[in-house]
Amino acid sequence: MNKKNSEMNFVFSLDDINIILTDEKVDDACTSNVTIHIDNKLKQYDCMGYTTDIDTMRLIFQNKTIRSTSLANPRLNDENEKERLGVTEFAPGYFVTCFTHTNQENSYFWNNYGKDVKENKVLLQFKNFALNFKDCINTNFARVKNNKICFFNSREYEGAVNNRKEFEESRYDIGSCINTVEVFDVVYKSKKSKEITQNYSGKADLHLDKITGENNSVKDVNIYDPTVFGKYKTDDWAIEQETRILSSLLYTKFDKWKYIDLNLYDEFFRGLTIVLSPWDKGSLKEEVEDILNNSNLPSDILNSISIRDSVYKNKLE
Repeated sequence: MNKKNSEMNFVFSLDDINIILTDEKVDDACTSNVTIHIDNKLKQYDCMGYTTDIDTMRLIFQNKTIRSTSLANPRLNDENEKERLGVTEFAPGYFVTCFTHTNQENSYFWNNYGKDVKENKVLLQFKNFALNFKDCINTNFARVKNNKICFFNSREYEGAVNNRKEFEESRYDIGSCINTVEVFDVVYKSKKSKEITQNYSGKADLHLDKITGENNSVKDVNIYDPTVFGKYKTDDWAIEQETRILSSLLYTKFDKWKYIDLNLYDEFFRGLTIVLSPWDKGSLKEEVEDILNNSNLPSDILNSISIRDSVYKNKLE
């Protein structure tokens, strides 16, 4: 083809233009195209607490994963989280893993987290992974339903999309990818605060004079700001002192994943303290030790893990 004599025409419609805002924070923990932002304020904490049940603990150690749940999940403790005015439709594209950043035990967590069998609960007090996030959590791949692999935004993901048929028939799910990861403390606001009640969508004028060649050529566009998701909860939940890992997808309206399992490196488990349920009847420690012994963690990591009784042992009804 003679490039000098050839022409290329691009045809597109301006009938429906949407602008979807994304978080622009960038720091040294940026790998390829995925953006990872960790709030500097998190450096002050000693640990990140995660109250769960013994069966979930077994899966965490067996699979070396920890679950992030979509904000469209109807079982969120604060149901208002997915109902930000004007952008509710984007909630399925935001996923959270929730921790408490206090190293003090809380009877509220013992009573309300970790399923229904009280004697089977554990509190996992991980060392503050925000201090060395890239050494603790894999930011190349994660897992979704049916143990399929999903990508973080990268050249590998672009390559998979370009070979869609090959990848869709394999162990990968390339419907979307994780575009941004943020680690931060939740901010608690009153139910009437602007952060909770304001409309996060609107309209703006887009001037297209240079594109159309017509003076005063203006197009109305819709603007959405879904970056509010995961950041605020009502102050009813302030007792949780919550730190979150928030993963947002490249395609913000993608709703096929209900959860994402983040892959954990061995370092994530270093220095872990496992606190036994206050209602433990004497057998829980043995179960915990069995999980540790059957994990494939290296000996130096295993030797750094400690198990102790709850300060509430025999004190909660």
